[in-house]
Amino acid sequence: MKKITEMNPVEFRELLHTLVSEELFKSRERLAALLGKNSSQEALSAEFFHFHGDVEDLGFWFEAYEEDPLKGLDLQTPLAKKLKRQREYILTNRKTTLEERIHRRMGVYLKSDPMPDKKVVELSPDEFRELLHILVTQDIFSSRERLMRLLEQNAPIEQLDAAFREFFVAYELLELALEDYHYDPDEGLEMQPEFAEELDQRIADYETGRTKPVPMEKIFKKLGIE
Repeated sequence: MKKITEMNPVEFRELLHTLVSEELFKSRERLAALLGKNSSQEALSAEFFHFHGDVEDLGFWFEAYEEDPLKGLDLQTPLAKKLKRQREYILTNRKTTLEERIHRRMGVYLKSDPMPDKKVVELSPDEFRELLHILVTQDIFSSRERLMRLLEQNAPIEQLDAAFREFFVAYELLELALEDYHYDPDEGLEMQPEFAEELDQRIADYETGRTKPVPMEKIFKKLGIE
């Protein structure tokens, strides 16, 4: 993907339209509605599955953006002062590196990555609801509304750039809110016996040198798993 800082104005506007249209914002509305109706734990858990995945999807867009979001801003403006406070909070409390966060989005923890202190599946119903309330009220959702209005008004690129920086920092705050929580969407799901047996045999054959590694897609296809 082309680096955000290397995009021309047309490409940058197209990116912003993509970002504000991400599935995360639809999932947030559904999750907020479920919380408002005091829905069941099962319904909240099912929607959190989508919300968590959508947070990770949005994060992929920012992997190539390593700029300081304060760079080039007039630090005396209200926006710059706000972003400075937020960035200081993020950098003080963040425990992971960019590389570790990228691997987390792929479902992998590096050896250097501090494991999250809490498991989402082990939270009590009240603790889970409290986490969801924190997530659906994050700054990113109001930031997205401001960015959308600017896009609709065909605002100058300078205004869009400032709004993007606010949006990016808001995403970092959302990511930080989830950093101490381990969530495996497949946890608790039962693996089909025939798949587990085939997988174990493939691993054993590979470790003893009897076979070369076989792409997982071929194993899935053989077992009729989508």
